[in-house]
Amino acid sequence: MQPLQYTLAVTLPEDETLDSFYAAGQTEIVNAVKRYLRTPASQPPMFVFGASGSGKSHLLYASCIFAQEQGLTSQLLALQDYRLLNPRLLDDLEQLDVVCLDNIQAIAGDLSWQVAVFDLYNRMVEQGKALIIVANQTPAQLGFNLADLVSRLQACQTLQLRLLTDDDKQKLLQQKAHQRGMELGDDVARFLLNRYERDIRSLVTMLDKLDKASIIHQRKLTIPFIKSILL
Repeated sequence: MQPLQYTLAVTLPEDETLDSFYAAGQTEIVNAVKRYLRTPASQPPMFVFGASGSGKSHLLYASCIFAQEQGLTSQLLALQDYRLLNPRLLDDLEQLDVVCLDNIQAIAGDLSWQVAVFDLYNRMVEQGKALIIVANQTPAQLGFNLADLVSRLQACQTLQLRLLTDDDKQKLLQQKAHQRGMELGDDVARFLLNRYERDIRSLVTMLDKLDKASIIHQRKLTIPFIKSILL
């Protein structure tokens, strides 16, 4: 039987890759993910946790993109809406090279989903395939009913992402502006951080809007120009 083919269940910004991942002082995390995706059979699955806004979803999405660039099949499932899905969705996913589960904390209290994840974990390890699981807390803090699943998650190689500081976010904005051919001065970057939504995805979306506006109007990114576009 031919392996099932799955498409990536998300639409990503063009620059949301492992190489563009910005988490100050956490370059080793990106390197660890790349090493794991290249040789998953020799390592335990990967568990990544961190607070909202720390870049977990970016890291997970980018892992799927990296896998696809290596010619590997991959699937990303975001479990925050698990009630709309059937646990059988995890059946046969071990036929893929890489499986990523986002927001696994959502299934706390649902034993059928926890059993399904537990079984998937075992099948992925047996097949030597890559499994990356993301949550907002450590395995012991998730409140899962299935002790065997907690034990499996605690056996993973565990990575923690920390929240970016305002200085980190300013550097990130300036880096992404430069990638788009724009120069974002310190005063303009601080203005954006102080006046608008501060999560990374919203900031990058806003930067894309400003990029298009600057091209249309042939204007540099100054505070008055930004006010005229965003206010």
